[in-house]
Amino acid sequence: MAQYTPRDLHVDRFLTNISIAYKNPAYIADEIFPILPVRKQSDLIANYDQSHWFRDEARLRAPGTKSQRGGWKVSQDNYFCVRFSYGHEIDDEARDNADEPFNLDREATEFCTDKVQLRRERSFAADFFTTSVWNTDRTGGTHFTQWSDYANSSPLVDLTTYMDEVEAKIGREPNTLVMGKQVWVKLKWHPDVLDTIKYTQRAQMSVDLFASLTEIPRVLVGRTIYTDSPEGTAEGSVTYTRVWGKHALMLYRPEAPSLLQPAAGYTFVWGRVENAIQYIRRMRDEEREVDIIEANTYFDQKLTASRAGLFMSGAVA
Repeated sequence: MAQYTPRDLHVDRFLTNISIAYKNPAYIADEIFPILPVRKQSDLIANYDQSHWFRDEARLRAPGTKSQRGGWKVSQDNYFCVRFSYGHEIDDEARDNADEPFNLDREATEFCTDKVQLRRERSFAADFFTTSVWNTDRTGGTHFTQWSDYANSSPLVDLTTYMDEVEAKIGREPNTLVMGKQVWVKLKWHPDVLDTIKYTQRAQMSVDLFASLTEIPRVLVGRTIYTDSPEGTAEGSVTYTRVWGKHALMLYRPEAPSLLQPAAGYTFVWGRVENAIQYIRRMRDEEREVDIIEANTYFDQKLTASRAGLFMSGAVA
């Protein structure tokens, strides 16, 4: 007897309540140097020589005599916000034929925005999360025992020592610590760290608790990954790399851009559109019947005080 099957009665369609996609959940570069919106793509920065402000020159003054006189020196630096863009084209036929859960305009906006965020993240790591940039470099295995060596390392002592080194050079303790995820994994389970908190109500280490423990207000963990595998590489053969690696950086930065304050660096942003760090342009190519969704960002991540930072390379094995 002829009989239909369940498959004969159903045509597969995309589910409308889930889809599978991958992107970095968070970026930290914009949290390291303060964001400074600027009105022009380039301009000058006033840079006061440090030594004049730390020289003890006030003198006893006798009646009828002049006070000790002096001043300070100002040099100038500059910034230039370069433009990075990424776009995606949506043709009318594709949009008109798209079923749920696809929303090509929304997906293109997220996709392109993520591209320029990843560019700022990798730019910062390449330019500042490396040796020979900051006034002081310390190397795991040479200047300190790598923190993955639980039996012999003392990460809390190392961090306190290095905070003191920075303070001795600029008069401010570092208030920001940046580390790669691989460093954080080793630190959060380090016996010295766990022993310090074992009598607290929170027996499991968190980033906030670690910040309180080290007296470094801002602790940032870089988790971003990226691939250099070219488009067209089979998905199973694509390789991924961590942006932040096995390193750490401590630095001093003001809570907000301000006058007469030391700062390791600033991220100058020429917004053009309401001072936005990035913005989306939507353009129409009528002849081709295509909409272009384009993300743009103008920025210059600028080192302004190398003494205000200390870089720890190879902090873990």
